[in-house]
Amino acid sequence: YIFPGGVTAMGTTATLKGITPRSIIMAMTTDQIARVSKDMLNPRRPYPPGADAIKDKSVPGYLSPTKDEMVMPYAPTIPVKPTDVMNYYNEVGRVSGIASAPTALESTSLVFTYGLDLFFAPVQTAKAYDVLSPGFNYLLLYGSVAIVAAIWLSVSFL
Repeated sequence: YIFPGGVTAMGTTATLKGITPRSIIMAMTTDQIARVSKDMLNPRRPYPPGADAIKDKSVPGYLSPTKDEMVMPYAPTIPVKPTDVMNYYNEVGRVSGIASAPTALESTSLVFTYGLDLFFAPVQTAKAYDVLSPGFNYLLLYGSVAIVAAIWLSVSFL
């Protein structure tokens, strides 16, 4: 793959149970910390339609991606979107290492980069899917559980 800048350090996100897809964290020579999804580095990405690439017929069919997987087409360059830059406009110079630790939430990983500068940020690679919104209706949830429990109790003693 071709990356738009030099890489000085690499690390991966870590979660408690390993359910959330991992991301690769890269410190670049441009003093940025970029997050690249593991799907961008998938070696099973198909060639784009109409590409003049020679397709190797020796690859077994069970290794080819299915239509349900939603694998992006292959491209030799890995784009770094501005939303994937973790430190935004702040420069983090001479990063020598990246450490990652899980949190109590499966969707969140803590990333710490060290070197000349220190940088710490929580990363949510698959959004916050395990956090309820502030407007969640707890009363409806508790009420429906109470109704189901009452129906179960009344049916079990008949």
